[in-house]
Amino acid sequence: MDSAKAHGFLTASFLLLLAFLGDPTAACSCAPRHPQSAYCYADVVIRGKFVGVSKQLVNISVGEPVWWVRHEIKNTKVYKGPEEMQDVRFLHTPAMESVCGYEHKGPLKGEEYVIAGMLEGDRVMITACSFIQPWALLSLAQKRGLSSDYSKGCNCTIVPCNSMPCSITSDNQCLWTDGIISRLWDGFQAKRLACLPRVESAGLCTWQSLSTQGPGSLRKAHLRQ
Repeated sequence: MDSAKAHGFLTASFLLLLAFLGDPTAACSCAPRHPQSAYCYADVVIRGKFVGVSKQLVNISVGEPVWWVRHEIKNTKVYKGPEEMQDVRFLHTPAMESVCGYEHKGPLKGEEYVIAGMLEGDRVMITACSFIQPWALLSLAQKRGLSSDYSKGCNCTIVPCNSMPCSITSDNQCLWTDGIISRLWDGFQAKRLACLPRVESAGLCTWQSLSTQGPGSLRKAHLRQ
């Protein structure tokens, strides 16, 4: 099991344990994640509409079954996922927001969302920290990234810079500085760029612009940090 999958398994298991313990004082804190990192880290990335919500009891390895929220999805596009997940119908999340349970605040059967989730057995899991964004609010470059270019950079690593000074430690890293100005982490690098390998330099990743002028027109931004 590679490190990303192992981390995903441990994260889902940890959330199951938190749901079992049910600590109402626990707080959910999410680290910033670039859309490309969200895509590469996820097991499943889809576009669809939330059409229903219900609660169900889920068995865990120890203790009594716990309540989870099940969101019903009308899937319109699969960007990433195993063959058996080409028609995702349900998303599962802890029932409590205090343990990072996701609460859908938009209307059901409303706008389309891009949703990045993790697999736990045959369930697609989401949390409050998952990348879940209205499709209409994504930039054209982000939409292109989801459709084709983010997958090319999954061997690259995007490193958030929380405060100066900050730096990268290897050639396959790109420094993400959007949050220096705005803690929303939704600036130029998130909206317009991807951290991708340089064709002429093996092992070197740089920020590159996701051109929206047509396929094959990726333009390098020369913004390597």
